[in-house]
Amino acid sequence: MKEEAGELTVKLKDIFGDRVVCQFIDVKTDEIKDYPEVKKIIDRVRLPLTVINGEPRLHGGLDQDLIIDAVKEELNKT
Repeated sequence: MKEEAGELTVKLKDIFGDRVVCQFIDVKTDEIKDYPEVKKIIDRVRLPLTVINGEPRLHGGLDQDLIIDAVKEELNKT
């Protein structure tokens, strides 16, 4: 999964440049403590979970097209 997330990160950086920051968080480590909103719902979603601007948005896969569309939507809000 980490490799797929890395490929997605490259694609998002190619499309959006510095307007996006991508991070892979292993929810089975202490890293999850830094994401309390995710920690609250982690047992109710299928991993992987995509979070955009702190809001859980997509779960159960890394569909690049869906994630790109969600990021575009979020960037258009600002």
